[in-house]
Amino acid sequence: VTWARAIFSSYESEIRDAVRHGNRPVLVEIRDVPEDIRPYVDVIDHHGAESGKRPTALEAVLSRFGIVPTREQQLIIANDRGHIAGMVAIHATADEIASIRKQDREAQGISEAEEAAAETAIADRCVGPSGLVTVVLPHSRTAAVTDRLSTGIGGSDERLLILSPDEVSFFGDGKVIGHLMSTFGGYCGGMLPDHGYWALDNPSEAQRRRVATIIEQCLAEPRIR
Repeated sequence: VTWARAIFSSYESEIRDAVRHGNRPVLVEIRDVPEDIRPYVDVIDHHGAESGKRPTALEAVLSRFGIVPTREQQLIIANDRGHIAGMVAIHATADEIASIRKQDREAQGISEAEEAAAETAIADRCVGPSGLVTVVLPHSRTAAVTDRLSTGIGGSDERLLILSPDEVSFFGDGKVIGHLMSTFGGYCGGMLPDHGYWALDNPSEAQRRRVATIIEQCLAEPRIR
């Protein structure tokens, strides 16, 4: 299961059937929910241009039941909102960070072969004139790259472009992400509008080239440096 499948159309028949039977479905991190169904469902999602100002999905679910998050849940919330740097911000230990990130990658189904491929791709990374790091990844498991390059553990994922077979992703400045969203659409999240991530599914080769050009141009502006 990938984030690309987390769209309304993937579950439309089940959702509409539940509504017809008088139930009120709770849609957790489901994108592209049509306006006609919104009055009959609850949508829990912190992604988008203001993701840093919204409760994460886990926070929202726990709040519905009046549950105070445990330490592990606090770490999961921080990880969901701000990745490794988010956990560092709540004084997570190295062991806590390693445990949460390991669980996250396992939940995504990242294999040992994909982890190894990410290490090779990182070794072959390119750095542009603006400091943009570009990694060409043979699969779409970007966490295998970002975990290794995170600012929270001494690396740099603040100017990172990952090119995958069926996706292009950028991790970094919120202004750049806003520009990418307005130009290409796609989806975004993290600590926006300050910083976060953006991705576009199934981009054309022309779009891939244009994404890289736009990011380099944005990063070259003095206000982004």
